[in-house]
Amino acid sequence: MMLELTRLPATSVDALARRFEVSARTVQRDLEALRELGVPIWTRTGPGGGVGVVGGWRSPVFGMTGPEVQALMLGEAGARGLGLRSEFATARLKMLAASVPGSGAASGGLGDAAAVHERFLLDSEEWFSDQERPEALAETAEAVRAGRRVSVRYARPGEEPAEEVSRLLDPLGLVLKTGTWYLVAAAGGSVRTYRVSRISAVTVRAERVVRPPGFSLAEHWRRSAAEFEASVLVTDVEMRIPEGSAAALLACVPGEEARRALAAAERTDAHLQLRMRMERPDIALAQLLGVPGVEVLSPLELRRGLCARGRALAERNAHTP
Repeated sequence: MMLELTRLPATSVDALARRFEVSARTVQRDLEALRELGVPIWTRTGPGGGVGVVGGWRSPVFGMTGPEVQALMLGEAGARGLGLRSEFATARLKMLAASVPGSGAASGGLGDAAAVHERFLLDSEEWFSDQERPEALAETAEAVRAGRRVSVRYARPGEEPAEEVSRLLDPLGLVLKTGTWYLVAAAGGSVRTYRVSRISAVTVRAERVVRPPGFSLAEHWRRSAAEFEASVLVTDVEMRIPEGSAAALLACVPGEEARRALAAAERTDAHLQLRMRMERPDIALAQLLGVPGVEVLSPLELRRGLCARGRALAERNAHTP
């Protein structure tokens, strides 16, 4: 689409949709993605309107190979995980060369990318954690890129020892979430998510993947992530905490539920009384142990568990060993 826009002085969303055999909604989503990459796209409504790129702008993609473009779109962490580290480095150099002061790219809105690189660094890996290096990632990524069906051996979660099962999957996309790779694939008429580190073997088949009509990886991931978070929040908790413990609550309880609960909390006597949904009681107990001055009002099971854990800790640490 980027190359098509640089070739034409102006076009329309409907024309682009016909050209690439996709929906107008997909075109609009991709145009927004190009804007985020720095492509100076203009749009106008009404007679004489349409869509195009600022005159004189020339994309550095003209000088990139397919793997280099893929690496640039994935970002540094994703490219490194898929074995495209050198392609990402080369693509970045080409982007820098295209955006030097006075070039078409710089005047088109990419800015001085060299200065940005010298002053800003994105490190997506978590502290004190070993990043997953799934053995099946390369084969899985190749199947995703080629649009080929796969047979996999998958260790189902929640079982010890893990039971491996065989699955025939239509790979739809890969997602890198805070250092963990997930495969989104169609199986048995539904779209499911598989943790790549649980895949022990991959066989790429000759059959082409059948993608569900109108499927969007980004929209599916947002929806499934929200559903997953809702499914694990199963305990209704009412508590009181000192106002000064709000930051500790946010640090100990991940997700937006804690922020929402704090925003709606009742303030009395320098304390906050709030209600929120948390994970199952044993996990909620472990999380709340890190919140100074917390008092659980309900459920009673959680209050008693917190009391017992606190009493045991006090007894063990009351005297110098």
